[in-house]
Amino acid sequence: MAGQAQRQQPGLACEECRRKRIRCDRGTPQCMACATAGVNCVVRDSCPPRGPKKGYLKTLQKRIEDLQSQLEKQQRASPTETRAFSPSQEGTTDNEGGSGGSSTDHTEIQNTTSTTPETIVNLPQWPAPVEFQVPMIHMEPWGCFDASSPFPSLPSVDNLQELVQIYKEPDFIITPMMHNDLDQLYFDRAYAFAPIIQTHRYRSWSKQASKSKQKTCLQHAMWTLASSLSSQFQDDGRKLYNKTRQLLHAVESDEPSQQICLEQAQAWTLLALYELTCQDFHRGMMSAGRAFRLIQMMRLYELDVPQAPATMQLEQYQGQLTLQGPVQDDWIDIETKRRTFWLAYTIDRFTSMVDGLHMFFDERLIRTRLPAPEANFASGRPMEMSFLADMIPIVDLEWPHNNLSSFTESVIGATICGRVLEHKQKPPGRPCQEFCRRHRSLNALLAQRIRMLRLYASLEYPDPIISFVTLAAHIAVLMLYDLIESRPLGTDPQGTQLTQALYTEHKQQSLDSVADIAVLIAVLGQHFQMHPLTPILLLLAARFSQSHPGLNDAYIKLMPSIVTTLQASTGLNKLAQNFLSLLEPQGDNWCALI
Repeated sequence: MAGQAQRQQPGLACEECRRKRIRCDRGTPQCMACATAGVNCVVRDSCPPRGPKKGYLKTLQKRIEDLQSQLEKQQRASPTETRAFSPSQEGTTDNEGGSGGSSTDHTEIQNTTSTTPETIVNLPQWPAPVEFQVPMIHMEPWGCFDASSPFPSLPSVDNLQELVQIYKEPDFIITPMMHNDLDQLYFDRAYAFAPIIQTHRYRSWSKQASKSKQKTCLQHAMWTLASSLSSQFQDDGRKLYNKTRQLLHAVESDEPSQQICLEQAQAWTLLALYELTCQDFHRGMMSAGRAFRLIQMMRLYELDVPQAPATMQLEQYQGQLTLQGPVQDDWIDIETKRRTFWLAYTIDRFTSMVDGLHMFFDERLIRTRLPAPEANFASGRPMEMSFLADMIPIVDLEWPHNNLSSFTESVIGATICGRVLEHKQKPPGRPCQEFCRRHRSLNALLAQRIRMLRLYASLEYPDPIISFVTLAAHIAVLMLYDLIESRPLGTDPQGTQLTQALYTEHKQQSLDSVADIAVLIAVLGQHFQMHPLTPILLLLAARFSQSHPGLNDAYIKLMPSIVTTLQASTGLNKLAQNFLSLLEPQGDNWCALI
């Protein structure tokens, strides 16, 4: 229609946006995507036909299946047939027998080999001692299609590594469509709780054939985690997981002098999340430990330590003296490092709560700023955030004035839970006034957090990460109440009086938290994008309900809703399945009491 607004800006998209298949804003002299990725923005007046013709991919897949079946027939060939296709064995036959028939066969094989195309793929050794070479059709890069040809040229091996994987792993193929789907799955579902990769930066190298081993590991870890959030790729996820571990171990087996890369730490962090939720909790903790140590060795916990002024150099340029200072690092790279550290930090805090383990990262040593808002990270607009120690005392400010992302809120929530866990691990000591002061300070901080988050967690469509953070705050309240109930401050009159005072203060707060937890569990059940570590908080709430069966009806009613939520999550979260096996007998008893 004439009055209808156009869907996109007039003009042609640049070559980089065409290659990555993203929408180009047609900006001049550079579009936003090219400016963010730091590449040249090239716009061509005429473009070749885009994409393969209809049915081309099916034809390519059929050719691959035919070739694979031929290779399987070669594998099952008889010893006589095997010798006929083995040039090394033919040479041995000539030397030993020197028969005319063998010489003729050998000549025929040599003539056949000389007429094969130049593009050769070296196949891996099968269990049988077979040695042969398979010719492949010459292939052109993606996008270079001849419109006049009924069958466009195949992509080259150099530009499409997936074809090489066909011969190395016949049962698992990453097609270009799967590549795009898994990328989109990660940024649509996994990015909400693991926002450690900038979209434009990733897409600028994701399809490059010459990317580093560490980036390949990171890409496979992203795909592995994304596959766990989709019913379509559940089976492929297990194969991706095995491949990711192989790639990571191969990187670690390289030269010991190799420098640790950020992508390697990111890959182990994402793989740990996958193992925690889809494999085994203890295996996930071991992989998380690898990620924590790599992050510690890279000193990501002190990225923003004030640096001493670098030695300024005077440089003469066109007859003038200019002051030459240190080169500033790229802000997106620094922010990516910050986010990688904070994701590992939250995993450390929440997983340590399961068994009361000591935490890996010491909060007092952190000199890294909090993550910037998502809009700044996506667009590459620098923004200086506060440090964690400066932010927590002022978390009672109104939400619109905080300008904090949900990821930053999860960092603050994990910090408070970590402080409660650390408070629980410390003995009361003498005098016990210090313990009471620390206990009341944590309780007041939690009350501020809950007041601020309660509104945003009870909206009609709340953020699932904010709901998770609010649930964590309520679980911390229950931990404080359970601590003061199970650990008397002494048998003397002063200790008894302080214990009773704290118990009275926390009793009503724990009841309020249990009521809010029941509402939050119902809200979380409506979200597909539930935080993967949510079953940890549900387990802690269930343990509290089990230890207080006769205290109040609210505790009795909480247990069945926890069991129901864990049952609904077992299909996508192994944590829920493992914790449910611990709670199910008790859960049945609780259901019978209602």
